[in-house]
Amino acid sequence: MKKRIPSKSSNYASLIEENAYYVDKTSYIQTLESISDKYIFFLRPRRFGKSLHLSMLEFYYGIQHKDRFGDLFGEYFIGQPENITPLRNSYYILKFNFSAINTQIENEIIQKFDAEVERGIQDFTSAYPIFSEETVNSVLQVKGNVEMFKKFFSMFLQTVPDGKIYLLIDEYDHFTNELFAFNTDHFREIVSRNGWVRKFYETIKIYMGEGIIDRFFATGVTPVTLDSMTSGFNVAKNITLEPEFHNMAGFTESELRGMLQNTIYKEGKFDLDVVISDMRSWYNGSKFSPDVSDRLYNPQMVISFLSSFGSNFTYPREMADINVTSDYKKIANIIAPLSHDDSDNIISEVLNTDRITERLTIQYNFELPYTKTEAVSLLFYNGLLTIESAVVSMYNYVIPNYVMKQMYWEFFRYKFTMEKELRYDNTKIDRSIMQMFTEGKIDMLVEYVHSILKNLSNRDLQKFSEKNIKMIFMTLLMGNNAYFVKSERENNEGYADLLLIPTQLNPGKDNFLLELKYLKKSNKGNLEVEKSKAVEQVRKYKTELEAEGIICKTYAIVFVGKSEYAFEEL
Repeated sequence: MKKRIPSKSSNYASLIEENAYYVDKTSYIQTLESISDKYIFFLRPRRFGKSLHLSMLEFYYGIQHKDRFGDLFGEYFIGQPENITPLRNSYYILKFNFSAINTQIENEIIQKFDAEVERGIQDFTSAYPIFSEETVNSVLQVKGNVEMFKKFFSMFLQTVPDGKIYLLIDEYDHFTNELFAFNTDHFREIVSRNGWVRKFYETIKIYMGEGIIDRFFATGVTPVTLDSMTSGFNVAKNITLEPEFHNMAGFTESELRGMLQNTIYKEGKFDLDVVISDMRSWYNGSKFSPDVSDRLYNPQMVISFLSSFGSNFTYPREMADINVTSDYKKIANIIAPLSHDDSDNIISEVLNTDRITERLTIQYNFELPYTKTEAVSLLFYNGLLTIESAVVSMYNYVIPNYVMKQMYWEFFRYKFTMEKELRYDNTKIDRSIMQMFTEGKIDMLVEYVHSILKNLSNRDLQKFSEKNIKMIFMTLLMGNNAYFVKSERENNEGYADLLLIPTQLNPGKDNFLLELKYLKKSNKGNLEVEKSKAVEQVRKYKTELEAEGIICKTYAIVFVGKSEYAFEEL
């Protein structure tokens, strides 16, 4: 029987009870129990399936769910008799979720943290009615998360002296990552030797030492907070980069295919291979170790797409989940501490080549300067870059997929328009794109780029080049979902400036190949010569693409300062 496309719920039991499709990750329970480390940190970008994994662990290990084991796990790997582990349903689960802590008002952060600790303890006492009402009240009336924590463990030890706790923490670093981005002084203060975050984890370490907390699993996005409090909490292992845990969150392509086949696929309704190929371009590509072959799909992006596509088998107008693309401001936060030149170098290199080579910062040391290496590493941990390969200590990072590529261009467009005090006319942009796929012409697009140039100051144009022209084109073409925009596509003759391939949302069929040139106003006399060079150059690219079966509407375009332009279709 077909299952439902899962909702975005991170509650494992709800998915199973609703007959929703669950990508079986339960084999990792065996893997986690097979290693010697019992205290684990696992980092992945936001909305990558971490919370659902924690929920799965909660229902597998929680003693209160013992009678539901068959219903919850019977059809999955860990539910088969030969795979069940000895620790099944043997723990009291204590769970905290720090993802909702708002960092906007500095002096309220600790209050919200305390409230989350209190909520976690309240949930525990509801799930396990082992304390008297008087005892529960005596714990919850204690002020401060550390003192409340200590009181809770004291009461637990008195009540269930042989009981073992599995402590689960979701998004352990959410609020500290936010602080790190815009308030580093306060970040250092709360994770320092006397900081309250440090003391909270030191308290956890104490009860690990006493054997009350027998296992620990925490998720997060970056190692920044973990590294900052290492000396106070040096008992946990970070398995983020280890190949054997690479696929523990996120979907492999075979898992995605299984989801499609067992949910919405109907013979003749759509071509399964075509849909997976398109989804690969939009949502695949994440790799968190150089020593694995699988590239992972972002689960939330996949589920958002399939929830829409499954209703009528047409692609949604917005291929990117707004909750993901809105993260583009994270790019600004990550590069903000750098010098202007370093931040511009990162963005320019990534936008022009889709890749960058740097080391990977495994441990952050705030006694040392924050450099380009740390910034690129944070882009990786946040899922904005991913590992392609590594040679010795140098990592080759790439943009994982088209959604992330759009996010970079959204960021650059915002930065460009703010710095140049420009305002884009989205109606004109949309009409320009429509002319391309309805008439196969670029007249309106080129004219609109010219109008942007006319609004730039002479100072802005002093260091202008073909690269800057191309970046303006990209800010207009990205984000409309009409074309896959490929910049600097390598071929035997060099690098084509822009290659535009229609997406499934595009009613037009034309590919476009654009070669761009820029002349300063003082070199206006060379216009025809440069146009001829552009035509000769792009003709070679056109011929080579045709040999690959890619037929393009091909244009050579030359801008002269901000006064005029010329273009020719081949």
